[in-house]
Amino acid sequence: MLPFDNRPWAKTLARVVIVLSVIGAGLVAYYCYVIDQLHISEVAILGLLLLTILPPNIAIVLRKSEPGDESSAIGGQPHLRVR
Repeated sequence: MLPFDNRPWAKTLARVVIVLSVIGAGLVAYYCYVIDQLHISEVAILGLLLLTILPPNIAIVLRKSEPGDESSAIGGQPHLRVR
């Protein structure tokens, strides 16, 4: 479980990170292609970079939220019940 992946804004942020990562990698690949520097090493670097960024964010997006999963206390700690 990743920190803050049960927050209401976590799925939106994960989607934004996925989209910006793919667009950024595409732009970098196109720039390297234009200046004739797109080689196997650059493709491998971009692939490894996407491999480190995308899977955790995809896991957050595909995670099913459970009722009562979000805690509203500061610091992510659930409220203590006082008897």
